[in-house]
Amino acid sequence: MKNVRVIYEKNGPCKYISHLDTNRVMLRAITKSRLDIWHTEGFNRHPYITFALPLSLGFSSTCESMDFRVLNDEEDLAAIPERLNACLPEGIRVLSCREAVHKPADIESAKYEVKIEPLNNGEISEEELKEQLSAFLALPEILVDKKTKKGMKQVDLKPYILACEPQDGEGVRLSLTLPAGSTLNINPNLLLDAFAEYSHTELYCEITRVGIYVKGGADFV
Repeated sequence: MKNVRVIYEKNGPCKYISHLDTNRVMLRAITKSRLDIWHTEGFNRHPYITFALPLSLGFSSTCESMDFRVLNDEEDLAAIPERLNACLPEGIRVLSCREAVHKPADIESAKYEVKIEPLNNGEISEEELKEQLSAFLALPEILVDKKTKKGMKQVDLKPYILACEPQDGEGVRLSLTLPAGSTLNINPNLLLDAFAEYSHTELYCEITRVGIYVKGGADFV
């Protein structure tokens, strides 16, 4: 029995499929593809799959992961992407499959590509928005209200911005790296909502997760 990890992308209309429904989609694809995977034991047996870092609703991603165990040690892992893709809807595509290396608990950060646009065209120019974003990110502290297990808590996001770099392309774009994982997880929407409040502008933000990393910055594989 092998522990395997599937890496897949999720975009287009499928970014609005919830994590629970994504789980159902993947289970159906595995069943339809006739992959022989391990099932839970007991009265209500079902295929056992896990997702390392559930994606927020409305986010696209090029680096999602799903783990399961194949019962046949001789299973051709290189053939699994094609088998699953034949059973998946447009917008979800398996990119690779390999034996799992890291544990989900090893995840420490995630990288996002963000495109920011004002909802009211003409209210603020692209250059003005870029200038306001630079001024916002240069603030000594960025205080937001974050929901925790003990209720709402005011948090300074500034120390948690691990990397933030402007990107070329149409509109205002940036590459953003934030803590992620079971210990600490910072949703980029926290930062973007704070920027919208700072700039007094309604914003539309396209967010794509492009990397998940373990300690030391290595890719989660």
